[in-house]
Amino acid sequence: MTMEPKPPHPDDAGIEELLREVGARDEPSEETSRDIEEAVRGEWQATLGQRRRFRRRLTWAVAASLAVATGAGIFGVRQAGQQPVDAAMVARVDGHLLAGPREEALQSRADGTAVRTNEILRTDDRSRVALTLANDVSVRMDHDTTLTFAAPDRLLLRSGALYVDSPRAAAADTLVVQTRAGSVRHVGTQYQVRTHADAIEVSIREGRVLIENQGRSDSGVAGESIRLGIDGALTRAPIAADDPSWAWAAHTAPRFDIDDQTLAAFLDWLGRETGRRVVYASPAAQNAARQVKLRGSIEGLDLETALTAVLSTTNLRRDPSQPGAIGIAIAPANDSASMQRPKE
Repeated sequence: MTMEPKPPHPDDAGIEELLREVGARDEPSEETSRDIEEAVRGEWQATLGQRRRFRRRLTWAVAASLAVATGAGIFGVRQAGQQPVDAAMVARVDGHLLAGPREEALQSRADGTAVRTNEILRTDDRSRVALTLANDVSVRMDHDTTLTFAAPDRLLLRSGALYVDSPRAAAADTLVVQTRAGSVRHVGTQYQVRTHADAIEVSIREGRVLIENQGRSDSGVAGESIRLGIDGALTRAPIAADDPSWAWAAHTAPRFDIDDQTLAAFLDWLGRETGRRVVYASPAAQNAARQVKLRGSIEGLDLETALTAVLSTTNLRRDPSQPGAIGIAIAPANDSASMQRPKE
């Protein structure tokens, strides 16, 4: 992995500027240069257009699903005359994802493929998967999890566990996770739902949720873990945002492409994934993080190793005076290695 800071530049930098960075060379004719520039720009725009079209399809599918009446039973998901629609995209597969319209027709799915309503999704005891829904909602499947999209905004969790990260409240307030023990509706939050033989366990990392069962509604807020039995019995316990039980979801997060991102953006992402605040030792450190741009990749690295590797390419280091947080400070000019990183 190679990463180095670079000064910020506009997103719409011209092709000429990119070509100048390569160095001197024989100049093609003006007509040839124009053709090359148009071809490159067309390919770039086509890539962006493909991503936007997929997101628009998901958004429209969610809106359309709101007009469809739900069935009588939460696991009777098929409705006469209702055609399957795109519900999500496979963002990351760690192991294997099996998917298909019927149990006997499950096949492997790879990153970048679409998931449709009424399909069965399944992970085994060594696999985890991250899905991206409309409006950048992230849904992650733990080991031994079986899931079906009854609609783009209604998930049926048959077994295992889900983690939901919905950074936008507008998208969050329509999403429902249904289980045999009850349903979970949330607003702008991070939470996980884990099924058991006789109950579900809902842990809220950020925001709040509404848990419904047999006409009864109970709310939960950040820092709570709620166990709801099939019989309706409900118990609460505290849970920290950086509790080890969240770790699997962070390791399954869609990959963050650091190339051309600011250090501050990377730190914000890392803090959200690990449940820790980013604390800058000084305004100068915060400003430096906003100015530094990164290059390279953190592909294949765990989150802590990625943080260490990224910081090593900058003049910033971990601040040991902030245990439990991601403390960031400017490294001493005389000895950039003198600042000891806190033990994890």
